[in-house]
Amino acid sequence: MKNVLVVTTDLPFFPGKNGHDFFNLRYLALTDHVCVVAPKYDTCPPKSVDNLAVAIQELRTWPDLPGAVRSFVKNPAPSKPAFWIKFLPQPARWRILRRMLGISSQPADSLEGLAVLANCAPHLLEALQSRHWHAIVLIQSTLAPWLEFLPNAGSKIVYFHDVRSDYLARSINPPSQGALSAILHQETRAAAVADAVGFVSKLDLERARKKFTLPQTCLVAPIPVDTDYFTPRPGDWAKTPVKTVLFTGHLRHPPNVDAVLYFVNSVWPLIMLEMPEARFQAVGLTPHPEIVEAIARTPQAELHSNVPDIRPYFWDADVYVVPMRYGGGVRQKIFEAWSMRTPLVSTTMGAEGTGAEHGTHCWLEDTPQALATRIVSVLRQGPLSGMVEKANNLVTIQHSIPAAASSFQKLVHTAVQRRRQQPYKLLFDLQWMRFGASGGSEQMAHELIRSISLVDRTNKYRMFVPRSTYHDLDLAPGFNCKPFYSDGDEHHHERVVATFSNQLASSLSLPPVLNPAMRTLRCWRKMDFDFVHSMIGYVHTDFVDFPSILTALDLQHIHYPDFFGPDEWLERDQLYRKSAEKAEHIICISENTRQDMHRHYQVPLEKMTTIWLIPSQHAWSAPSGPVMKRLLGGMGIASPFLYFPGHCWPHKNHARLIEAFALIQPNIPKDLQLIFSGRAFPADHPAQKMIKLHGLESRVRHLGYRSAIEARTLLHGCFALVFPSLFEGYGIPVMDAIIAGKPVVCSNCTSLPEIAGTAALMFNPENTHDIAGRLLEIINDPDRREALIKAGRERRPLFSARLSAIKTLAVYQKVHDRLYN
Repeated sequence: MKNVLVVTTDLPFFPGKNGHDFFNLRYLALTDHVCVVAPKYDTCPPKSVDNLAVAIQELRTWPDLPGAVRSFVKNPAPSKPAFWIKFLPQPARWRILRRMLGISSQPADSLEGLAVLANCAPHLLEALQSRHWHAIVLIQSTLAPWLEFLPNAGSKIVYFHDVRSDYLARSINPPSQGALSAILHQETRAAAVADAVGFVSKLDLERARKKFTLPQTCLVAPIPVDTDYFTPRPGDWAKTPVKTVLFTGHLRHPPNVDAVLYFVNSVWPLIMLEMPEARFQAVGLTPHPEIVEAIARTPQAELHSNVPDIRPYFWDADVYVVPMRYGGGVRQKIFEAWSMRTPLVSTTMGAEGTGAEHGTHCWLEDTPQALATRIVSVLRQGPLSGMVEKANNLVTIQHSIPAAASSFQKLVHTAVQRRRQQPYKLLFDLQWMRFGASGGSEQMAHELIRSISLVDRTNKYRMFVPRSTYHDLDLAPGFNCKPFYSDGDEHHHERVVATFSNQLASSLSLPPVLNPAMRTLRCWRKMDFDFVHSMIGYVHTDFVDFPSILTALDLQHIHYPDFFGPDEWLERDQLYRKSAEKAEHIICISENTRQDMHRHYQVPLEKMTTIWLIPSQHAWSAPSGPVMKRLLGGMGIASPFLYFPGHCWPHKNHARLIEAFALIQPNIPKDLQLIFSGRAFPADHPAQKMIKLHGLESRVRHLGYRSAIEARTLLHGCFALVFPSLFEGYGIPVMDAIIAGKPVVCSNCTSLPEIAGTAALMFNPENTHDIAGRLLEIINDPDRREALIKAGRERRPLFSARLSAIKTLAVYQKVHDRLYN
């Protein structure tokens, strides 16, 4: 089942306006989940709108109130005009506003279209936050400006009701060349941004191909007609004896307005000369004032607006007329007439694209006199034998709902399949990442992205990241990655643009177009991604509604709740649990973490993949001897030392290590030091107290944060790495030390045995005497140290950056394929 989101300015309902869209969506909803987002005006018949709500799975309409939505934009932009705006001439305000909204080269009605979207934007956000949409369908090319506010996720489809630049150029009173150019630009833009486009007829598709470049996926989705609804008059229908000529359609649509006026002014008077007893009926929605006036002064002419059921007018009609002189695309009125076996007289232009043949399915006449003569002939004698039956057969075969709506379904499904075959666009959410402040998580993220940058030249990547962090990343040249900064000038600029454009709109008596929902949509569109990779153990609320891949680090709060305050524990548990439930797939940094997620959060094992972390590239090679000596000297280190890199968090277990180190003082070289790095101890930290208690100020030192080259020097220059952590999701320092050829002594719990294997001496981290015994062994037994180093050399191939990167890319591809399958 595909999830298909449809956005439109004209709500499709039946009986009523845009019935062909209604039937397409109703048919699509038989196999797929369909949601429509659109404005619902007072003129929309409630029963017809209810029909749409029943036919599809979701209907979200303005001005109905949306549910709660999350906004990516944090600060609202004020809309009250600044005092100086009033000094700008009104035309200048219009030009500036259109330019700021990116529609300066599009038709004048584009601003109105964006205002409609601004009203619907909260409903659109609600829909986007409810599920992943495989396809987003825009009904009609006039919605092209909306494409700039729709997130990249999902195949974009534009369904052209007509090729407006073509039919307006052929109209009786064509727009100016500038206006036509703007319309052509809009259609060109819609086709360029869309993944697929659909047209209502082969003729429209051919005309579009001549005017602008089309995407690879172009299909004809013909107009569907409900042949079970539009049936010939019932046998018991008491037809009026008055000879009746009928025209139906939306009576504000310019081609229809011209058709009615042309008919009553030029054709109907000729008919009246021959058949003064005949009558003309114009039936449709929201008639234009010119039509109202023209019908009122025309003898034997009637106007019936906004009728609940159009069929009785067909059943009373003796001939149906389509006196159109310009227009394009939808020919729904003709197919409805044929379905009801009503004789049809049309201009040649009016029947374009229908497959109509003169004298076979209908009569095609192109002058007022020819139209009048043919209509009078049909009124007096009826159609040729078999004509209405042939026309009815054409509709049944080509335009019944199963025949035509299946083509629209094919358009959607083909677009989704093509999207699946395209490279994916993945966003790394790194807004949390600041080097030196995030522990092993920053190394994990940095090394993974660096390794992917060396391997992947096919797919596209984005980063949501602090500016300073991005410029510190070491990425391969040619890596297709675009940064979006989570801090700095971008947010300020976006808010300034929104503020100024809204103030301009207010000064022109328009609602603010760039409201928070629209600004959120624009930000998401700008980032242009399919799904998100969150590497910090949870998915940030900014991206929780998008398809995501989650890197699960650990569930420390489950095992050591005392390390967290009550509120912090609850927030962490809810955030981790919800993220795990919503994620498309979870990458676990160790098998221990994978089993923990399964055991405590009931995450299915098949939803998770264990991929070890990538070691720092600096672990593989030591600085030169002179550099190491200089840097160690600069840090005040001139003797052998045990090294423990780790922040001062409770689970790192610094205090027990210091206590164990105090116990072995008589049995170790007097110049051997214990060196810490990372976040320094606060004054009340248990480890700081333990140092003072045992008088170890000269032998136990905390160096605080160190630069990358200094940390590399400490790793390669140490006597051995000590790692007494109570809980680890992985244990990066242990891996780095093994790669660096250093003996390791570490805890025997959580993920550390999995990572270290036989390349480490292990102890119970809660037993100070056990820690002390292993420290003595690593210090005083050179054969044991050499055996550990040898075991580490054999284990090195397991820590392959390329292997972890390829496994991660396989997860990305698997999720992408599943999203669009």
